[in-house]
Amino acid sequence: MIHVSIKNMKLFEVLDENAEVYYGGWQEWYGAWWKRMSGCGPTTVSSIISYINRSRTGAENEPAPFSKCDFQDLMEDVWEFVTPGMQGIPSTAALKKGVSAYIASKRLDLLPEELDIPKKKIYRPEFKNLLAFLAESLDNDLPVAFLSLDKGEEELLDTWHWVTVLSLRYEEDGSAAFADVADEGKLLHVDLKKWFDTTKIGGGFVRFVKR
Repeated sequence: MIHVSIKNMKLFEVLDENAEVYYGGWQEWYGAWWKRMSGCGPTTVSSIISYINRSRTGAENEPAPFSKCDFQDLMEDVWEFVTPGMQGIPSTAALKKGVSAYIASKRLDLLPEELDIPKKKIYRPEFKNLLAFLAESLDNDLPVAFLSLDKGEEELLDTWHWVTVLSLRYEEDGSAAFADVADEGKLLHVDLKKWFDTTKIGGGFVRFVKR
């Protein structure tokens, strides 16, 4: 199988006050109950922004992971731009809108790009096109935001939920593909092909390309 991944998984780690290591953030770290209920989108964006910033500033030479306290500050900052509504952040377009506002405010040289997986299978891209999108992103050291509107038969995923893709193993012909995704501060090994084939509503993917 072909394997692609972000370059330094250590830069994705977050260390809490008890020295427990998480992979990216967890929406339960928000203070307000509404943010905890609907915060998977801004948490995912925070995880990706944190990784991109640290990978650009020589943080690979730092022995300690990002602190939970600092990460919570980033989550609150991102929330001001990537703000869920009554349905959370239910589309790649909604996430892109918030991310674009955040990027403009912080003057970051990033450009969000999406790949949608529509509800109707006739409109969906070929699975190999999704693999190419993810592989190109990861090969360029860019984690990818993944929206699962329906988990299908992949029990490790949730429905109506954002997670972060960090690595991918796949067959070149598209017959199989597995992704390591960060969710709730944990790494999950999900069957991406199973999700793609069985999701009833679809979802989408967003990457933040370095200009």
